[in-house]
Amino acid sequence: MKKRLLLAGVSVLTACTAVSNVEVRPNGSLMITSRARNSFASWNSIRNAGLKHASAYCRDQNKRMHAISVHTNGVRGVDNESIEITFECF
Repeated sequence: MKKRLLLAGVSVLTACTAVSNVEVRPNGSLMITSRARNSFASWNSIRNAGLKHASAYCRDQNKRMHAISVHTNGVRGVDNESIEITFECF
């Protein structure tokens, strides 16, 4: 029962975020943006969704993800929150 509640909670939090496609930066690094879909999403859930997406992208290439920088934008509950993650696969 506890596992079901935990999975339901994680599913709800994941549904509260949207993650962009991976973009290649001019310097060769990669970037994604993770955004809150509503004011209920926490900074941690937005960041985790982005990091999961970046890790999956690298894993699909049989590589590991290394986060170079993580920048937050917006004010929780007032503005749309977003997190930009710059990373590389090695």
